Amino acid sequence: MSAVCRSWKASVVDQKFNFPVCLLLAEKEGSDQRCIYDVSEEILVELDLPEIRGRRCWGSPFGWLVTCGLDLEFRLFNPLSRASLPLPSLRTFPGYEDEAWVDFTPEKLCTFFLRKVILSSSPEDSVSDCIVLAVYSYRYLAFAKPGDKAWTPIDNIHGAADAIYFKGNVFCCTCDGEIFLCQDLYGSRPKAMKFAPAPPFTGPTAIYLFDLGGNLCLAFRYAPPLEDEDEDEDDDEDEDDSEGEEGPYVYATVGFLIFKLDMQTRDWEKIFSLGDNSLFLGNCYTFVIVAADYHGCRPNCIYLMEDEAEYYHHTGGTDMGIYDCQNLKLDLDEVDPSVVEPFPKSKDVQHLLHSYFSPPLWFIPHSR
Repeated sequence: MSAVCRSWKASVVDQKFNFPVCLLLAEKEGSDQRCIYDVSEEILVELDLPEIRGRRCWGSPFGWLVTCGLDLEFRLFNPLSRASLPLPSLRTFPGYEDEAWVDFTPEKLCTFFLRKVILSSSPEDSVSDCIVLAVYSYRYLAFAKPGDKAWTPIDNIHGAADAIYFKGNVFCCTCDGEIFLCQDLYGSRPKAMKFAPAPPFTGPTAIYLFDLGGNLCLAFRYAPPLEDEDEDEDDDEDEDDSEGEEGPYVYATVGFLIFKLDMQTRDWEKIFSLGDNSLFLGNCYTFVIVAADYHGCRPNCIYLMEDEAEYYHHTGGTDMGIYDCQNLKLDLDEVDPSVVEPFPKSKDVQHLLHSYFSPPLWFIPHSR
């Protein structure tokens, strides 16, 4: 593996090198080394990254990670160029000192106070245009730019699930699928206005907002509670203890629904294919790539990672894999968790797939 690693890292100096989609694996306790799984070649690359040791990270397709440490300080970080830019402290979020959070340790604040953090673009392209969006606390939305002193809340949005910088505007979706347009971000009081109603779907889901060929789309990830077949049914003591309680259950993705928004009529259309594209979602910016541009990536597939910290005690962080969108035509009432193909399968990475604090994330490296 070391020869492969040297070859991969040597490509950093080649500005024309097209880096693959990668999975930054969970932190190894007490180590500055972080393992990166190359999706194209299905190999492990180990990098010395002391800059992100003990830091929660969120991925992006722009080469940069958003990180927050146990000191509650945020930074943007490029793992290849080692460039770093400051962001406001977690302590500057509205509500940070609320009673609900006062007893949380720094590790739990990074895990539960911060629901999702999204980078709009590479700061190398234009620092002035680069913003970071954060879903925080009780699913409120805030943003900051590199060098800002505090996070700025966006009013009139509750139950935020995901956000995206799309065609010059910031859009946010709520947990029930409504779309909000964020306005006056650099004015005295940024706010969100309802832009489109939710698509016709309800259920136990996570929701993701993404750009598919210039169309604003929503993916509903259907993950109902399933009975745990591995539970020892012969344990009479456990049966007595659990009498009258729900469970035991595990949560596993069994399907997706995808909708495309008509920006003029604000109507939704259900779609049944990603075409030649692959969708990556989880603990990162939700992004789409053209599969043919990335060797080894499968078209019309969704690459998913576990991204809800509160479900980790139900899933063990195992709700991950590849979903073939040919299954989009299936009725979600026909629950079948086997529709998600296990990924990655390499035995070398299994011990680095599960972490409350530093779960695996998708990103595309860039050397600048």
